[in-house]
Amino acid sequence: MLIGGRNAEAIRKQINTHLINNRHSYRTALHLITGHCGLNKHLYRINKSTTNLCPACEMAEETVTHFLGKCPATAELRNNIFVDYYLDVNDMFNKHKITTIINYTNLTNRFNKPENLDQSGVT
Repeated sequence: MLIGGRNAEAIRKQINTHLINNRHSYRTALHLITGHCGLNKHLYRINKSTTNLCPACEMAEETVTHFLGKCPATAELRNNIFVDYYLDVNDMFNKHKITTIINYTNLTNRFNKPENLDQSGVT
């Protein structure tokens, strides 16, 4: 998955400028961009989860695209932060600051529980 498209350099600069002093936020940003994170699609692929479904809605595979822009369980929160219920993930990265995306991610609490973190050794 390519996030940011033509704007990938701008995203990299945002990460290195705004998140360099916050290891947790920096790591979360890199995990979302690469897809190697504590979401069930990745965890299922590395045999750390018994399902690839989203635990919030249980209707779709829990990918970064689903988690950030499509999950109906977090649509209200997404609307509060991004003023839109459903977003294309590339549009999200192109139109919003990485810090706003990280704040949204933190508000979902999806990565805050130890059992939801990727414990595979990938940092």
